Amino acid sequence: MEFRAIKSRLRSLLQKVEDGQDLTPHLSYLVDTKGVILPGARSVDKGKDIDAILTRYGIYHFHVGEVSGSNPKGRSGILVFAEVLEKEFRIVTIADHRVFTTGSIAQRAFSRVCLSYIAKDVPPGSGFMLNPVMSSGHSAILTLFALKCEREIDRIDSLLDDPEFIDSLYSQQPILRDGLLVRRPEKPLLVWHFEDLQFGILDKRTMVFFNLLPFFAR
Repeated sequence: MEFRAIKSRLRSLLQKVEDGQDLTPHLSYLVDTKGVILPGARSVDKGKDIDAILTRYGIYHFHVGEVSGSNPKGRSGILVFAEVLEKEFRIVTIADHRVFTTGSIAQRAFSRVCLSYIAKDVPPGSGFMLNPVMSSGHSAILTLFALKCEREIDRIDSLLDDPEFIDSLYSQQPILRDGLLVRRPEKPLLVWHFEDLQFGILDKRTMVFFNLLPFFAR
């Protein structure tokens, strides 16, 4: 697809990327629901794994249409496929919905593009594995991260009421907000919390987030 011909239609999305805005409204609803539907799944679930591209390749697809009451997701004929990293937004390709049709020419061509992108840093002659998909339908890296978070909860959860542990959180480094020091409250309210791709502890009294585990994306 000729990029120059559709550049104007991508301007809104790309401006949000530059501004660091939330891109969730441009994603399919399925990014929060279905991953990969495995053989033997219930008939009502079949055909709902449109976002297998995300779990298999680690690549998101973004709609770039105008958001309206009748089109809340801004669905569009063209889609931007991109890898989203903490500080980078890498457009892999721009295509239409035909890439989701199993066995189609468009899907085969799209798969070659994705494989080429994933293998770009692999030395010639070396083997590599795509993002493995677990029996739950989630990518292996996401499953491993979830297990790591679970181990961290098991290790620390009993300390969330320990005054010395709470003191250590607040004393690791000065915590500033609007130039003022945020002090440890007398009665903290600590909860487990995800902050984007980071996992840690949030004090709901001060809304201070203590990062324990960054997401180990490649």
